[in-house]
Amino acid sequence: MSKGLTRLLALMMALALAAAACGGSDDNKSDSGGKGKGVTTEKLDYKAIGLWDDGPCSPSEPPLKIGLMTVFESPVVSLKDQATALEVAAKAFNKRGGANGSCVQVTTCDDGANTDQAVACVRKIDNAGVVATVNDQGTAGAAEVSAAMQKAKIPRVASNVGQDDWGDPNAYPLDASGTGVTFLLPQGLINEGSKKIGLIRVDLAQASALKGLLADAYKGKADMVYDTPVPGGTTDFTQFILGAQNAGADGAELALGENEALQVVKAGQQLNTKMLIGSSLGTFSHKSVEDLGDFSKQMVFMWSYPPATIDLPVYKALRQDLASTGEEQLQPENLKASPMRSWIGLYALLKMIRDAKMKTFTREGISKMLNEAKDVPMLNIFGGENWTPNTDHPGLYKRAGTNHWGIYRWDPNAKAPDGLTGGNFVEKSTISFDKVLCGTIFGAPKDQC
Repeated sequence: MSKGLTRLLALMMALALAAAACGGSDDNKSDSGGKGKGVTTEKLDYKAIGLWDDGPCSPSEPPLKIGLMTVFESPVVSLKDQATALEVAAKAFNKRGGANGSCVQVTTCDDGANTDQAVACVRKIDNAGVVATVNDQGTAGAAEVSAAMQKAKIPRVASNVGQDDWGDPNAYPLDASGTGVTFLLPQGLINEGSKKIGLIRVDLAQASALKGLLADAYKGKADMVYDTPVPGGTTDFTQFILGAQNAGADGAELALGENEALQVVKAGQQLNTKMLIGSSLGTFSHKSVEDLGDFSKQMVFMWSYPPATIDLPVYKALRQDLASTGEEQLQPENLKASPMRSWIGLYALLKMIRDAKMKTFTREGISKMLNEAKDVPMLNIFGGENWTPNTDHPGLYKRAGTNHWGIYRWDPNAKAPDGLTGGNFVEKSTISFDKVLCGTIFGAPKDQC
């Protein structure tokens, strides 16, 4: 592959990351005190849902030191809720035994969406003795951070991979993360009936190539008939919906940050468009979709695991744990996919440590465990697919984790967890990462699928 295309893909991965995983600030507190809507108050049988409860961890035992690096606040993306979620999840798992009796300690670092600060974060977690990161996600200096993490021999569990991490043996992602959404979402729209798709994206000149890449990937399945950026400072968002409609689109993919995506959806609502509008569960929560009223039925959502309000037994623990501090962004009605990965990734790491009966925690030991682990039980979070961390997929996008991705629609009559009303997400179909991208620039050659 040419250097020009490599650089282009790297930048496109950054914009896909911002578009697919953009969350809001979690500075505000709710009044729920961890007992808000959607959170069960029942005493959970942790063993029955695939977890464990061995009683509180022991502070006298050597701790398991984990870390997370991401951008806490920036004009483009704010992901502090991922750091908060990891800290909250660690406290909850510590009450149930931690890592084979040892307590989990979390070190987080704000990379400031700045390369120098991101590299400084690696030094911070290195000096803190962190033996693995969980759900780390950056938007600047990805290549430098990846190299520094490899040099420090700190494995990256449930990491959010971009182009610089696609072949990184030090990355152990659960899924293809935000970049995966950008390249898989057209399939979600196709599954729901779209044949002509418009792309409404962030305003970066290099991102103009995205339409061509998607057109090649979905040739014979659907036509990419429209492509437009959303410039900063835009106040009239109806123009993008009208442009897509005038181009003949029956579906639109949003590759935007949270604020812009919501404005485009509201413009579609105002115009009463009949187009399907596709976005990620990293952008929309239960509450934000419920607030759309009837127009929510026009939306198509995608992610590798279900939204927090789906009736999955292990999600009772996830919702209860993350809501426990009363943080507004971690209440079930506001919970997006990105902070959920902190809890899911920590569960998977602790499950492997538990099965290995590991009591001493080193970077070398954790890396060896990750490389040898097979079929880690994921408790139906990925549609029944288990996780083998050290997996290389065929094609350009090697470190893409599990294959399972779900397509969801909103049903105003669907039941939601305790106290939540107004409907819920419903899974409509599932797709395979490898199968969808087979024969494209990102997947395996067609004769190898």
